Amino acid sequence: MLIADRNLSLQSVSAYKSDIIKFSKTTNDVITASRSDILAYIEGLRQSGARQTSIMRNIAALRNFFIFLCDEKVITENPMTDIKMKNNNKPLPKTLSQDEMMRLVNHFDDKKKFSLRLKTMLHILYGSGLRISELVTLTLDAIIIDHETNRMTLLIRGKGGHERLIPLNEYANQIICEYIEHRKCQGMISNFLFPSRSKKGHLTRQGFAKLLKKVASEVDIPASKISPHVIRHAFATHLLANGADILTIQKLLGHRDISTTQIYTHVSNEKIKTIVESNKKLDRLSIIRKNSGFTA
Repeated sequence: MLIADRNLSLQSVSAYKSDIIKFSKTTNDVITASRSDILAYIEGLRQSGARQTSIMRNIAALRNFFIFLCDEKVITENPMTDIKMKNNNKPLPKTLSQDEMMRLVNHFDDKKKFSLRLKTMLHILYGSGLRISELVTLTLDAIIIDHETNRMTLLIRGKGGHERLIPLNEYANQIICEYIEHRKCQGMISNFLFPSRSKKGHLTRQGFAKLLKKVASEVDIPASKISPHVIRHAFATHLLANGADILTIQKLLGHRDISTTQIYTHVSNEKIKTIVESNKKLDRLSIIRKNSGFTA
């Protein structure tokens, strides 16, 4: 049902399955589980130190599971009906400054095969805001070229099978062309844009994340501060800071709900507050210096 009706990815289905199996081990019969059983399970997760995001995913998994049981007439009452828990403590997404991003993307030597592939991936990621799963599974067919302007657009099939078009900037266009030419010289025939010897036939999410952290350390960015998803956050945050409207960012990111995208307005607000506080400190320092007769 999750695959056919909800269009969830296999990764999401696997996570839901794991959560339901975990819950089933806390009750005698998952089919006849009561509301109190579910609340006790959720409280147990919290007491064990589970992350809020993990708890919310468990709730989503159980909610979908019991809706399915009701629809299939396996049970007559849904024990999840009155269980509504909001994630009020959701942290602001981590991001990088524009200076840090420039240090990353300008780090590579185009003449090196390894660097060219990674540079291409990083420019696409920062230039499009793709999810890491969308990036590593990119195919040659996903690149649409306007032969009149030579501009490239990516056709992305995201969560739930929803498609979106993402235009690429001129520099990303140039790097992709160089990389594709390099592929031809190397005799690569895979339809995946970034093929590898992995079982899936393309560079894995974990593989790219590992390479990204290595490059970050070389430009003095802590490995703990960076991930492919942080680059996606940087894409959205920097677009907003440079005047893009929230609806455009929503479409580019592939968010179905605008409330998901609005988190980036909070990131910008936090930065504004930091700047204001810094200015206040400078103003106070100026007053102290003036009153004390100190001059630079």
